[in-house]
Amino acid sequence: GEMPYKEFFIYNALGGILWVSFFFIGGFFFGQIPFVKNNFSLVVIGIVLVSVLPAVIIFFKKSFVKTKKQTK
Repeated sequence: GEMPYKEFFIYNALGGILWVSFFFIGGFFFGQIPFVKNNFSLVVIGIVLVSVLPAVIIFFKKSFVKTKKQTK
């Protein structure tokens, strides 16, 4: 599609500001939860594990398919 650069820039800047604001404010309120305050290292480890989980699942699925094809 085509869009004039000025219009694209406005939407892009507005979207960026809203995105950052949403996560900044959300992070502030998430950080006020007592469990998060008291167990911040566990929360960070949980976030990292959830972030890596899709890659691990894909790795094991591909490994399983290769193993299954080799046994046939």
